[in-house]
Amino acid sequence: MTWSEAQSYCRQHYTDLATVSSEEDVAKWVFVEEGKTWSEAQSYCRQSYTDLASIRNLAENEEIRGLISNSSWIGLFRDGWKWSDGREAEFRMWASGQPDNSGSNEHCVVMSTSGVWSDFPCSRRLPFICYNGSSRWIFVEEGKTWSEAQSHCRQNYTDLASVRNLAANEEIRGLISNSSWIGLFRDTWKWSDGSTMSFSKWYYNQPEGGDEHCVVSLRGKWHDYLCSRRFYFVCYSAQSYCRQHYTDLATVSSEEDVVKLNDVVGSHPSWIGLYYDINSWRWSLQNKSYYGEGEAEFRMWASGQPDNYYSDEYCVVMTTEGQWGGHLCSHTHPFICYNGENKTTCEFIQNNNNNNINHNFCHTFFS
Repeated sequence: MTWSEAQSYCRQHYTDLATVSSEEDVAKWVFVEEGKTWSEAQSYCRQSYTDLASIRNLAENEEIRGLISNSSWIGLFRDGWKWSDGREAEFRMWASGQPDNSGSNEHCVVMSTSGVWSDFPCSRRLPFICYNGSSRWIFVEEGKTWSEAQSHCRQNYTDLASVRNLAANEEIRGLISNSSWIGLFRDTWKWSDGSTMSFSKWYYNQPEGGDEHCVVSLRGKWHDYLCSRRFYFVCYSAQSYCRQHYTDLATVSSEEDVVKLNDVVGSHPSWIGLYYDINSWRWSLQNKSYYGEGEAEFRMWASGQPDNYYSDEYCVVMTTEGQWGGHLCSHTHPFICYNGENKTTCEFIQNNNNNNINHNFCHTFFS
């Protein structure tokens, strides 16, 4: 419903729309009770908030546990099987019962002398097959880990072997005398925002592996599932992220601030904390004691801005020239968080081309 409809509903059935009187009142997590696939949930979170939830520690895991009522997607996933050259793997020749991800650490693939494939720990030392564009396959009998084999093939030939069809599989089968690495591998677990997994809370015997590449949380424990399953999900927002880890989205109160922020963000148009609220522009950080005289009113609009072109451009980005423009709040941009007390710490969170988020930390942000 619209804001006005929501106000009327709350006043009829309760007291009024919620008043948020402290940072603790701001929801870091958003629980969405609508069944979606993992990819659909990721898109929804990125369009409406920031991303699917990333869980960094036990405290955050407990927060989400208290929020959800059913199995719900979180941001943890891994890519499916792919070849060393980066291409997706369509042809497969798995042995019976494979891949089984025994011990939850079998992310690389060997071919046996019978021509079938199994997943193995990437740290095992085995012979391997390289690919060379001219002479095709090269069998190397020296035992190496999968990563060492990949490096050897790339330095001396083209890459570890990619097996695209049955004919190629039979050619390689005729060359090897022991189980040998081929170029197939599976990425390790990572979060939707692009960060690596440093904390986990798997349920017993999880993850199971196979084609279950996405993760739900249930009662605080994690389970891998087919990404095509439909579950509720948990999002988080950029504003809440900044408030949890620093102070807020960036407040820009002078031309000097603009210059120094522009040095940090480079060529990336980025969210700042300015937004439109009930006939006036205001900063996300509303602690009046922070602002000096006139600082809260400082603006650096680009020519013709704000123009509210789509009738709901209520959030502000800073362009590469340091000038500001109104944008739809649902758009995805990098953003700046900072420590508003002393302006000595900031974090630039950058969306790359595939909408993942990279974290670039900057210190002594203002002198």
